[in-house]
Amino acid sequence: MSGAAVPVGIEVAEHFQDANQQRHAAVFGMWLWLATELLLFSGLFLVAIVVRVMYPDAVTAVALHLKFWIGATNTAVLICSSLTMSAAIELSRLGWRRGMLACMLATASLGTLFLALKGYEYWRDYVEHMTPFFGFRPYVLSGDRATQLLVDDYFIITGLHGLHLTTGVSVLLGLAWIARRPSFLRHHQHRVEVFGLYWHFIDLIWISVFPILYLLNR
Repeated sequence: MSGAAVPVGIEVAEHFQDANQQRHAAVFGMWLWLATELLLFSGLFLVAIVVRVMYPDAVTAVALHLKFWIGATNTAVLICSSLTMSAAIELSRLGWRRGMLACMLATASLGTLFLALKGYEYWRDYVEHMTPFFGFRPYVLSGDRATQLLVDDYFIITGLHGLHLTTGVSVLLGLAWIARRPSFLRHHQHRVEVFGLYWHFIDLIWISVFPILYLLNR
């Protein structure tokens, strides 16, 4: 998205030379922040992969216990949300505010659907005594302590991802509310593009989560 044109007539803050510099500064700042988030998730992914290599039997018990259909459905949901977010960005560049708003709300709706499905999966985990600190029974899955380590890592990764997604949906709804103003694209069009980077990052993280937790050793 770094090479996209900035809409004509956009207002520029006084500490920037032009609209392109303003937009590039915002995008660069978001990329730096996302890099730190990637380091956080990478460490958690590494733990899951190492445990899978060292304790394949215990890991297989956990992988078979996870709700594959929910993970697969949520992957499709987030891929669709990336498409609607990309459409919102393109429409914002064209100055089509109503179409942009519709795509932003569609993206938020898909994100909410993901959270609802994940919440149901968490509830099933609780019922099946797979939730740490809430009646977790490792012998239900396997007698190996590696089982609990992987289950803990699963909840940390998916919990952090859910927190990021909840934040994304909240920010997106707030952005859509502000975007109702006719002057929004003239003043703040770059905010849609910057937020789009964050949303695509959330989707990319889940696309990594799905094979690592739901597919490997299954």
